[in-house]
Amino acid sequence: MKKLVALVLALVMVLGLTAAFADDYHFEIVSKGFQSTYWQAVLKGATEEVEKINAEGKDKITMNFVGPDSESDVAQQVQQFTSALNAAPAAIGFAAVDQNAFNDLLKEALEKKIPIIGFDSGVPGAPEGAVYANASTNNYVAGTVAAEGMWEKIVARIEAAPGTVRIGEVNQDATGESVTQRGLGFIDKIIELAAAKGWKVAVIGNEFYVNGVKGEKAAEADAKIIIEAKVPAQSTVELCANEASVLLNEDDLISVFGSNQVAAEGVVAADKNLFKCGTGDDTVIAVGFDSGATLKAAIREGVMYGAVTQSPVGIGKVTIDLLLASAKGEPVADTDTGCAFYTLENIDTPEIADNLYD
Repeated sequence: MKKLVALVLALVMVLGLTAAFADDYHFEIVSKGFQSTYWQAVLKGATEEVEKINAEGKDKITMNFVGPDSESDVAQQVQQFTSALNAAPAAIGFAAVDQNAFNDLLKEALEKKIPIIGFDSGVPGAPEGAVYANASTNNYVAGTVAAEGMWEKIVARIEAAPGTVRIGEVNQDATGESVTQRGLGFIDKIIELAAAKGWKVAVIGNEFYVNGVKGEKAAEADAKIIIEAKVPAQSTVELCANEASVLLNEDDLISVFGSNQVAAEGVVAADKNLFKCGTGDDTVIAVGFDSGATLKAAIREGVMYGAVTQSPVGIGKVTIDLLLASAKGEPVADTDTGCAFYTLENIDTPEIADNLYD
């Protein structure tokens, strides 16, 4: 009898341990889109992390990763997020196209006690308690990194210029947190760097960026530098190229920043007809953001001076880790996945090359 009891207890322990190492979790992940290879890199990171966790055998994860056809398509993303909620997942990963369009749905997730993990742009302004944590680059800081990388290349030209010089900025939109924070971080840092030289800066163009600046702005008549922010009607390379063409045709333009992959590719596309960009002192210094075959080729060919890379694969992996922890009821916190400025000089170094994608 004692042997039988011992055997039963042993089986209970084994079965208990087996159950502890075989929890099932389904995650719905709603990204901002699939139009750029950036999102494919995020998907790659998420997929690799799911496979790694499943291989370890402690937990079993399934994942459904979706995104709208365009990063301008708010209605499609609303439908996708609604479907994600209806799937009753263990947690949802979310990068909002328009941070103001999801409050009701996020309240519903909160009521259903479904954890939300933001990634990339996250969900700023979400109802309190709905978003447990974010996996993303600090986009404002990333914008300042782009400004510092550009400034080193253009400061001598500004100093030598007899009159006003212009710096252009192409942003694919004025709604997504990631893009808007990069654009504002870039402008604020240029104002700060200019102030250290005793120069005033005027900011013109898109009202969101003009009004969102923290630094002190000057009137155009008093400025040494004019920053002109452009936003297309829709988030496409072609329309970003149209805005970039307007900037490249300004006689006093010395540099231009494309604040994400779509905008940066728009700058490159515009220059194919205008031949204004380069790395010499008589060219427009173009700086981009993210990676992709077009941007990497532009830097290698000397059309674009440099760009800021995030770690999209890392964002995907961290998102899965945060989703799993939140689903288990473990504490989670915002995680900055970092960024770096790269040019032809360092594009092939391990710390940069590992974060680039096609």
